[in-house]
Amino acid sequence: MVLTILILLAVEIGGLLVVYAVLRERVRRGTSAAAQSQELREEVSRLVVELNQTTDRNIALVEDGIARLNELLARADKKIGLLRRESEKHEMGMQVYSRLGEGRSAVEQGAPAGGPPPAKTGRARAAAPKAEEGEATDAREQVVRLARGGFAPSLIAARVGVPLGEVELIISLEQRKGQS
Repeated sequence: MVLTILILLAVEIGGLLVVYAVLRERVRRGTSAAAQSQELREEVSRLVVELNQTTDRNIALVEDGIARLNELLARADKKIGLLRRESEKHEMGMQVYSRLGEGRSAVEQGAPAGGPPPAKTGRARAAAPKAEEGEATDAREQVVRLARGGFAPSLIAARVGVPLGEVELIISLEQRKGQS
């Protein structure tokens, strides 16, 4: 029985020595400078690869954003061009209607379109300045009221029957009064 215990003890001690030798070699390899630098190189390589992938993904996202922005800018440029053309057409139409309105009022007064207004005689001369002055005040008030309502000068000119330059002058003077 003692002999069996001694044999078992010898086998266990021999096994422990073998395990010790193997583990010591592994620990020595793991703690050597070359092994640590190799492990560090591998870790740095993995990080570089990961950074490259992230950078490539971010660059692709930025390029997609730039392409989308260029597309939106091109659309906006087209819309601005269309808006300019439509605005020019509208302005031309308002000028035509304004000229037609001037021609109609001249015909209604008995003068040819573009000609001088008919001469006034007697009482008509005396009453004319007051009537014209009252009409000018009414037109001015209408222009100011419509401008405050947010209407465009060209639309105000067509609605009130006053030339566009005069409407712009009235609006400008009214704005200066408001600033004082």
